[in-house]
Amino acid sequence: MRRHPRGHAPRYRGPFGATLVRDGEVICAVGNTVVKDTDPTGHAEVVAIRVGCRILKTLDLSGCVTYAPCEPCPMCVGAMMLVGIRTCYSASTDDDAAEHGFPVTHLRAHLDGSDTSPFDMIHVTEGRSDCDEIWTEFEKLNA
Repeated sequence: MRRHPRGHAPRYRGPFGATLVRDGEVICAVGNTVVKDTDPTGHAEVVAIRVGCRILKTLDLSGCVTYAPCEPCPMCVGAMMLVGIRTCYSASTDDDAAEHGFPVTHLRAHLDGSDTSPFDMIHVTEGRSDCDEIWTEFEKLNA
C-alpha cells in the first residue's frame, strides 16, 4: 500500500467508473467522486446507485446490472445488494487494485472472519427509548 509521507491514507483516485444498465439501456455511466467531493464513500458504484435512483425515481434498482473496471469493494457490494442489483461485471480483481495502491483486502478479511482485529459494534440497551420512538413516529408518518 502506498502511504502518504505523513502516514495518511492514499488519496483515492484512479481508473474507477461504473455503468448502470437496465434491459440493455444505459441508465448512467459515472466515475468516482472520492477526491472531488472529499467523500470516501464516493466510489463509482455508489455514485451510479445515487444517480440511477434519481434518474429512475426509485430506491429499487432490481433488474439493473452494474459494469465496473474493478471488482467492487464490500461497501459497494452492500449498496448494490441494498437496492436490488444482483449482478456486477468487473475485469480487475481486489488483488489487482491492491497492487496499484487501492487495497480493500482488509475489509474482505474482516467480513470473512480471517481478520479478527477489533471493530466494535456496541448495542446500547439502556436509555434508548428515544430511539424506539423514532420507529413509531416513522410508521405514523408513512402510514
